[in-house]
Amino acid sequence: MNKKVAVIDLGTNTFNLLIAELLPYGKHSIVYTTQVPSRIGEKSINDNKIIPAAFERGIQCLRDMKEFTDEYQVDKIFAFGTSALRGAANGSDFVQSAKKETGINITIIDGNREAELIYKGVQLSYPFDDSLKLLMDVGGGSNEFIIGNKDKIFWRHSFNLGVARLMYKFTPSNPMKAEEIKSIEDYLSTEMQILWDALEKFPTTDMIGCAGCFSSFHEMICAQKNIELNDKSTYEIIPLQEYQEIHKMLLPSTFEERMETPGLIFMRTAMIVLGTILVYLVLQKAQIKNLYLSKYALKEGVLAEINQK
Repeated sequence: MNKKVAVIDLGTNTFNLLIAELLPYGKHSIVYTTQVPSRIGEKSINDNKIIPAAFERGIQCLRDMKEFTDEYQVDKIFAFGTSALRGAANGSDFVQSAKKETGINITIIDGNREAELIYKGVQLSYPFDDSLKLLMDVGGGSNEFIIGNKDKIFWRHSFNLGVARLMYKFTPSNPMKAEEIKSIEDYLSTEMQILWDALEKFPTTDMIGCAGCFSSFHEMICAQKNIELNDKSTYEIIPLQEYQEIHKMLLPSTFEERMETPGLIFMRTAMIVLGTILVYLVLQKAQIKNLYLSKYALKEGVLAEINQK
């Protein structure tokens, strides 16, 4: 009988669960996936703590996920805490509580390790070649950037500039005002100078966005064009012109309008505008000509490592 494993990515806004069956020759078959809006970074992520309501909500998410892993008779669970947990003063308390309440052991990883796992996940989804690609993962607490090709990583960095951090730092209006957008752009442009420097050293015109808000951009484009989503594909092309139209639509939108936007799921509605401000800035600064969506990221990177053992 083939072994079943579960991978849990404990993000700042969402907890993501993947259950897979390990097959011979380093292959795997995905059995089940789900994501839950845990929002453990709620209100106090910039104060480096998890508030009691978010703490309990996160533990309840793990209880629910443990039920799924039991139902699917998983042999081993690999759980990884990222930005919100590694930055929180009570992050270790959360890890201990999770172990006590669910039996799940959580490993808190740093930003470089997170970037490495994202790269390995994207390698499973996108047909890399010798040319350099810029990988971008937009999270609630941090954003990971990797420059690499099919063989190796040339540069990587994790910025504590996730959309939840931006939301609580700038508390933008509904809809966002032009001067607020400008302030956020200026802030990001300054804070991300080392990325602009890295792109001068390792230039590329291709960017691969990892899941998250990039999935939303793709799904909104498909909804507008009445194109059925392809559940079997591991990556997609996001036409730049069509993304730019989505960007222009999102910037002046209200939360209520976004709630009614086809292709945009509820858990993305609050922070998608901050996400598109960040993505658009990078596209412009890096002079990207080709944009792709990778449907694989950290969880699949963990699977890749498990299969290599």
